[in-house]
Amino acid sequence: GGAAGSPASGGRARARLPGAVQRVLRHRRGRGRTQAARSSRGRDPGGCGGVAGSPARGGCGAGAMAALQAHPQEAEVQEDGCCALANVCFGDDGAGFARKQRAADAGAIEAIVAAMQAHPQVEAVQDMGCWALTHVCSGSGAAARARRQRAVTARAPEAATAALQAHPENAAVQEQGQRLRDLLV
Repeated sequence: GGAAGSPASGGRARARLPGAVQRVLRHRRGRGRTQAARSSRGRDPGGCGGVAGSPARGGCGAGAMAALQAHPQEAEVQEDGCCALANVCFGDDGAGFARKQRAADAGAIEAIVAAMQAHPQVEAVQDMGCWALTHVCSGSGAAARARRQRAVTARAPEAATAALQAHPENAAVQEQGQRLRDLLV
């Protein structure tokens, strides 16, 4: 037994995840879960595994979005989804900006903010959430300004401030949270 989101139910919840997200979770279990791995992994493009909709495929992170929306109470899924979206939205070329816009149009900004709000005490969700929002909202021009305004409307600055306040000793959260605030306010 066990309530949804409890360790006893974790296996059943993961069994319902899209195949690409299951591969991410298997990949992460093999690496270990140290704080150093969580902090450094986010800076390594592809560190979240082969999530469907990866930049190489030109996707918008559809697999990550599906996982974020289907399992809002699973902190590990939320962390992985945010990480995958950050990787998908990485890049400052035309293709990168197109991925950022597709992700935003698919609701990535709101999904990431919801993940951060649902798991305020999970450092890795806060780190990956701020990192992902920074990637989705970066850029110049009207479309980037609209994405940043959408993030403000979704309360991303407040989520970043909450992350900074909740995790003052976590360097990765401090770096990513401040970077996001600087971008949005």
